[in-house]
Amino acid sequence: MINPLFHPMTYDQVNDNVVRTRAAMLFLVPVSIFVVFYHTINASPWIVDPLTIEDTWETNAAGQIVYAGEMVKQVYDWSVQTYLLLFVLFEMMVTQSHRTAWLSPLMWLSGAMNRHLKPVYRPYQPKKFAWKIGTVLVAACIAFFNPVPIAESVNSVLRTELLSTTSNWMPGWTPIVTIPLCLVFMWLEAAAGWCAGCWMHSMLVKVGLFKESCSTCVE
Repeated sequence: MINPLFHPMTYDQVNDNVVRTRAAMLFLVPVSIFVVFYHTINASPWIVDPLTIEDTWETNAAGQIVYAGEMVKQVYDWSVQTYLLLFVLFEMMVTQSHRTAWLSPLMWLSGAMNRHLKPVYRPYQPKKFAWKIGTVLVAACIAFFNPVPIAESVNSVLRTELLSTTSNWMPGWTPIVTIPLCLVFMWLEAAAGWCAGCWMHSMLVKVGLFKESCSTCVE
């Protein structure tokens, strides 16, 4: 079976229609995580039991009535978001090699959706660089939302308390940076057909860090 991601005669080029369609589907993941995260940081950190609320018959300095009640600290479960991010991480990693790209379910789905369109082939190397950037961003999100299990695993392997298991060792700005970047990069790829990672790749070629030139990467 012909892999819909690659040129039928070479693995040096990929079908941009398939890439953009897959980016559109992956775009839904950071959108959903952004909505949940926005609700999380703006919601109350406490859960109040309404059946225990009582009037204290007192007022504060502003003249507002003070009530007493039972409350517990809000605990957020990021299991669903973690599974989604793991799937995106899998997608990013397997498509970085033509030997494993066939494992990507979204690649096959995107290929089926574009089977009647004329292929538009682009160089593969810049796309791989872009997906490497995506891999780093997604991995950072996974680490932020799951600091304890990752810290325990790393400490167990290294046999040292390198990472804290009582607090989040990832910077607090991690999701504020990574989630919007994923949103912007995927939207540009899917809607505008502009690959930010490919553009970065072309800049690195100009300064001599990479040798693979790409005349279409700056379009």
